[in-house]
Amino acid sequence: KRGSLAEEMRLGFNSIQAGLTNLHSEVSSINNKLDNITLRLDTSERQIGDIEDWVYHLENVLSEVYRLREKCDDLENRTRRSNLRLIGLPEGIEGKDPILFLEKLLVEVLGETTFPGRVEVERAHRVLRPRPKEGEQPRIIIFKLLRFPDKMRILRRARELGQLTYQNQKIFFFPDVSAELQARRREFTEARRFCHSLRLPFSLLHPAKLRVSFKEGPKFFIDPEEAIRFLRQLPDSPPISEGGS
Repeated sequence: KRGSLAEEMRLGFNSIQAGLTNLHSEVSSINNKLDNITLRLDTSERQIGDIEDWVYHLENVLSEVYRLREKCDDLENRTRRSNLRLIGLPEGIEGKDPILFLEKLLVEVLGETTFPGRVEVERAHRVLRPRPKEGEQPRIIIFKLLRFPDKMRILRRARELGQLTYQNQKIFFFPDVSAELQARRREFTEARRFCHSLRLPFSLLHPAKLRVSFKEGPKFFIDPEEAIRFLRQLPDSPPISEGGS
């Protein structure tokens, strides 16, 4: 019996020893896995840190690009400050001397009293695209006035006269601005239609600001959506589509 008990104790000890060996092996395996996970976490943290630094750098670059883009657009529009666009004149009607033609046209259409002295055009040309085929819309004429006040007189007089014609052709004068600024100004189309329906005097100021006249005084909007929300709250405001047109 004593031998049997000793044998059982020896077997039990061997079993415990084997279990401890297996446990040690599993702990070592877990430690190795933890070391690998820690290494990967350290690598991931470094990569995330590098990405955060790169994103911060990109944000600064994009901010600078946006600032330079705005500056370039502003400079472009400054170079067009004395320019006007004339829409509706048949192709080729200006002949070989578009400058002299326009100087005479401006006086004939707008009246001599519009200008205190001689109106002078510095340069003029059709927009640079292929000559239209028969039946297509004529190209726009872009011309630069020698004096900026003459540009303002032309736009003001054109608004006063309403629809303008030359040799039975409807013509329109518009400021010459960059494509980006045109897009910004076009965003006010829905608000301007709203003003028309409400019979509210309005004007679109440079660069892209809507001026609406009320009895208590003018109100200005630089955000088209804000202008629409405000106009919708006015009495007798007609419904208007969400998407605009």
